[in-house]
Amino acid sequence: MDVAQLAFAYQQRPLRVQLIAGTAWYDLADLCILLSRPSLDDAVAFVGSVHPQRLRLPTEGAEGSPWIDDDGLWSIVSLAGYRLADDLAQWLHLKVAPTIRHAIYEQVPNGDAVEVRELWHVMDQLLDIGAATDYGRGTGVLAINLTDMQLAAFRRDLPLPGKTRLSRLLASSKNPPYRGQTHIAHKGREILCLTFDRP
Repeated sequence: MDVAQLAFAYQQRPLRVQLIAGTAWYDLADLCILLSRPSLDDAVAFVGSVHPQRLRLPTEGAEGSPWIDDDGLWSIVSLAGYRLADDLAQWLHLKVAPTIRHAIYEQVPNGDAVEVRELWHVMDQLLDIGAATDYGRGTGVLAINLTDMQLAAFRRDLPLPGKTRLSRLLASSKNPPYRGQTHIAHKGREILCLTFDRP
């Protein structure tokens, strides 16, 4: 099994991550120390009772920490009382998540050209932090407006090509698969969007 090890630090406190078959797993003991709450036992009990599939425990008799996936991580961040605007949550969103996403792209080739993977690397960041709008939210498709995406990237000094090239590259996307253009009603307006199967 292909396992990649990543390590981050926030104010000199570590957060270790394993990438296994394209899924990120976070050291739960590190996370509880980083957040200062809850205790490790409380965190294991919470995730184990609510989202057991998001928790990996050491095999019986083996030493080591439990691990949780992305959704498990954010459930613990929320349980600890952190909001998205807090510095630590911003660090997880803007530093840790993009680095992990890039590493996953490298670990699990998805059939896309490098340029397309890098575009999604940038756009996923913007969607994650709410800087760009997913007009298909709540549906089975991911829908983005190119102008909206480019303005969001420009405001954060992130690299995106011109609209024509951006549209051409995204039309070749295989992961997520490109579905075509459509107009989506949003707040009383019709927004022209590129649509993709939701990952």
